[in-house]
Amino acid sequence: MQLERTYHYPEKGATINDWDKHSKYIIKVVAPTDVACAFFDYSQNFNMAAHTIATYLLESERGDISKLDTYFFSLSFLYRHSIELILKAIAFQYIKTQTDQASFVKDTFHNLEIILQTIEENFHTSRSDAEMIWLRTYLSDISKIDRESDSFRYPFHIVWESDDWLISGKFTIKRIFEEQTHIDLIKFANKFEAAYEILKKWYHRDTAPANEYVDLKPIFIEEGGYYYGQSVVGYAYNRDDFFPYTKAYLETANYLRQYMKVHCLSKDEECANNLFMPMCYLYRNCAELSLKTIWFEETGEDFQIRCKTMLDKKHSILGLWNLIKPYAVECGNGDGDEEYIGMLENYCKQLHTLDSDASKFRYPVQKDMKPYFNSNRRFDFWTVGKFLEALNNALDSIDSALSVMNEYKAEMEAEYRSEMMGDYDPY
Repeated sequence: MQLERTYHYPEKGATINDWDKHSKYIIKVVAPTDVACAFFDYSQNFNMAAHTIATYLLESERGDISKLDTYFFSLSFLYRHSIELILKAIAFQYIKTQTDQASFVKDTFHNLEIILQTIEENFHTSRSDAEMIWLRTYLSDISKIDRESDSFRYPFHIVWESDDWLISGKFTIKRIFEEQTHIDLIKFANKFEAAYEILKKWYHRDTAPANEYVDLKPIFIEEGGYYYGQSVVGYAYNRDDFFPYTKAYLETANYLRQYMKVHCLSKDEECANNLFMPMCYLYRNCAELSLKTIWFEETGEDFQIRCKTMLDKKHSILGLWNLIKPYAVECGNGDGDEEYIGMLENYCKQLHTLDSDASKFRYPVQKDMKPYFNSNRRFDFWTVGKFLEALNNALDSIDSALSVMNEYKAEMEAEYRSEMMGDYDPY
């Protein structure tokens, strides 16, 4: 199945929760009753989403090679998150009280190496020594690059560098990939699948040996591979650029939505139920990235202010929108622009209300282990996807308009300075 280009934009009165009982695209989000089972189900769903995207990239007819370089980021997150979820599912088979579960989450956070280490120190595993050595080494290698589950969601980390006296300091950017890296995407995906096989057997207390890891090195990123199975990341000219990330998250979300539609029409309704949360998260992260793109690349604010404010707003869609709204208003001066900005703000508010902290689509429960959904909910996945795509397309249009406006201002300033220097005669 090839990705179809879609061009949805905000519509007056549209709501993200709208659904018709006669729609073919209704899915049900089931309120969790057992935390371990809920985490396992989410892990299965994110693994399925990753596998679907990997298959599209590596097994479909050769197309745009740039997809291998951009989709890598969203694919990496999907695979990586499925591992985090199933590790926590295993832990919660043993940790039964909400208080202890919350403490486990707080102590281990997103660090795959620490999560596995904590489980091994406290609970029994039936997996073989060979499997555990491989898994331990592999997750440790992932944690060197991605301890906090954000290295493939954002193009860089903002870090504080203190001066020699530890009195003051400044914000700087730490890049994920410091140099151009040619990643063997086939091995990359196969290793995630191998790790998931071991953990799935562990979760099910299946004593049969795992096989997929045997011929694979427990190294997170191996370079090489053939041309159509390789992701090239870390170009010097765009290492700070948000664009590859927004492209990856938006287009893979669109692909999942269309994939779900095809399966629904062929009476495979379970597929849409399984891929709904991963699809929503991909769209949601794209919206966050788009807002941060505008704030960081197009506003012209002082670098230190940009960094501090981005850290302060964290994942807040509404907080980020309020930052960039004045700039969005500035670049719109035609008839209906005020109404359009109002619609766009309404879209941001709706998404923020549904998911204020970028976790509702990633986890079945909050940090205190209370469910995000206390009762079963129905959604029309096509309507939700169309709504979120429209928001992202609109934000991209604002980014483009601001970019053009800023380029024009820069050209005018350069021309003015040139004229002033031409009129200046020091003799």
